[in-house]
Parts: sequence; C-alpha cells; structure tokens
Amino acid sequence: MVGALRRRLVLAGGDYPLLYPVVVLGGSTAVTITAVLQRYPFDRPWWVGAAVVCALTTLVLDLTVAKSPLCAVPVMLSTVCFLMVPVPTDVAPLQLALVTAIAAGMYALRTGLVVAAVSTAVIVVFGVAGTLESPAVYLLAVACGWLIGYMVLIQKCLADNQARELRARADRAAGEERRRIAREIHDVIAHSLSITMLNVTGARRALEQDDDRAEALEALTDAERQGRQAMTEIRNIVHVLGGEDSPTAPVPGATDLMALIDDYRKARIEIDFRLDGDLDAVSAPVGAALYRIVQESLANVVKHSVTQRAAVAVSVDDDVVVCVRNPCPENRRPAPDGTGVKGMMQRAELLGGQLEASCSDGTWSVRGTMPTFATSHQGVAS
Repeated sequence: MVGALRRRLVLAGGDYPLLYPVVVLGGSTAVTITAVLQRYPFDRPWWVGAAVVCALTTLVLDLTVAKSPLCAVPVMLSTVCFLMVPVPTDVAPLQLALVTAIAAGMYALRTGLVVAAVSTAVIVVFGVAGTLESPAVYLLAVACGWLIGYMVLIQKCLADNQARELRARADRAAGEERRRIAREIHDVIAHSLSITMLNVTGARRALEQDDDRAEALEALTDAERQGRQAMTEIRNIVHVLGGEDSPTAPVPGATDLMALIDDYRKARIEIDFRLDGDLDAVSAPVGAALYRIVQESLANVVKHSVTQRAAVAVSVDDDVVVCVRNPCPENRRPAPDGTGVKGMMQRAELLGGQLEASCSDGTWSVRGTMPTFATSHQGVAS
C-alpha cells in the first residue's frame, strides 16, 4: 500500500522530486481544513460541503491524472464555495495562490497565466462585493505564487538542459572511446595477422620448394612471437575495457619503429626506411600515433600490394612527417567499408595534424604531419 501511494505521489509531481507533491498536497490539505474550521458552526453547510467535495475531487485528480491542468478547476470552485460563507481573515483564498504557483511550475506559460488570471478575477469579484477582507493582500499572494512557480519551472528547465548536455557529452565521450579502442584492435590484429600469414606462407614455401627446415622453423618462430605479442596487446585492451587495475604493457612509440620495420623485413617485405632527425625528441602520444600509422600502412602493403615492397620516410623537426609509399594499380581506392585509412586520419587529427592517402602514377602514398609535441589530454585522446 505504501508503494502504491508513493507511485501516486510521483504521478502527481510530474517530473519533480517526490518531496514536491508531498509539500504541495500537504499545504493544500492544511488550507482546506483551516478554511472549514473557520466556518464552524456551519450556518450554510451546503457551501462548506460543496467546497470540501471540490477539494477532495482535486486530491483524487492529482493522484490519478498525471500533470493535467484540469486539476486546477476544482480548487478554484472550492475557493468560490468557501467565499460564499465569508469569515474574517479568511485563509480560503490562499488556495488560489497555491494553485497558481502549481500551474506556473508544472504547466506551460500560457496555462499558468490563465490560472493566475482566473484566480485574480475571483478575488476581485468577491472584493468588490465586499465579502472578502483585504483583497489586495490576496492578490499579492497570487502574484507571488505565480512568480515562485515560474522561477521553479525555469530552474527545472535549466536543470533538464544541463542533464541533456551531460548525457550528450557522455555519449560523445563514449563514442570517442569506442572509436579509439576500435582503432587499437584494428591496428593490432591487422599488423599481427599480416606478418603471421607472411611467415606461415614463407615457412610453407621453404618446406615445399627448398625443404629448408631451418628457414621454415625461423619463420614459424617469428609467427608464434607475433601471435603472442598480439594476444598480449589484445589482453591489455580487454583489461582497460573491464576497468581492471592490473598493469598493462607500455604503448609502442617512435623508438619502436625499427623493430616494426625489422618484423616486416623478416616476413620478406622489402622496405626502404629513411629517418631524418631524432625519434627520442618525439613526445609519447605523437610517437604512438606515428607507430600505428606506419604499422597500418605496412599492413595495407601486405593486403593490397602485389610487389610486397614499400618505402618509409620519417622526418623529425618542428613537426613529425611520415610518408609511406608502395606500388599499386592505378584504380586502387580505399575499401568502402575499411577503417584503416580513416583510423590513421583520426589519429593525426586528434593530435592537431593531418593525414592524406591517395594513389597517383601507380604509387599508393600515405603522408601524415603531426606536431612533435602534444598536450596531455591530446595524448589520452590518441
């Protein structure tokens, strides 16, 4: 039963907290009881009875009809019935101030103004008739009620807007995090599978064509190492997703480029690597992005190039410039459902740089430019 009453009160309060309908309905009940006691003994009991019936009708509507302006009508009728039996220092008109505040706080501006106008008219009519003492005081109460209710409505609208903005910001942050994780998983899997498949293919050919078990063993050992490394990186990403506190392996950076190039060379990819500048001068977030861009570009060489040959050039100065070129057919275009090129572009843009990928004169070219240093929050984003 308590649960049912709580649900009814929540219904009466609309979008407001539970305390709001409790205070409003409690105040309205207190005013009604006081107005009844002021008229005891009942010289005209039918008016008092009608006022009580209207007040009870309002209570029933509040607990059964969600946020309806119709709830204001019985309150006004109840006040009119009370005013038909005038008493000194009457509290019944305070019902009008209360219902005006509720209408201004819960309904549209036009509805609140209509309720305020009707309440004002009731007070003016009985004031002119001489059955209501100090009508100016009650008019002031109605005006204050509308003002307070409207201020509450504005505050609620501001709070709702802020909540929507926070939800939108959280959704954007979650989307960025999903894209970041997708880039990491894509780069790890594409790189590791590319080298693993090359090594497995090399081992098969060594056994089939030359019966060179030593070369095949070396290729398979390297494939196993790449597989274990990929599993470690994927496990680290899963730990981040799960929110675990276990330490993760360091993120690869600019100084790991040579090891990356060597991995592809061992997998029989011809790579011409040229470096101008000091990779140690590159900040960690830029180094991680540089590593992933080269990694993804070389993985694309394995997947799309028929010559298995590429040229990698890295220049470190005020900016870090990376360029990866490999032969490709003239009609080479990025796959419409691919995420590799888009992921590389996002990495560069998050660090304040840019990246372009195009095919011209039979050469597929990926060229990215990034600042040598990045702020801490850019590093997190990358």
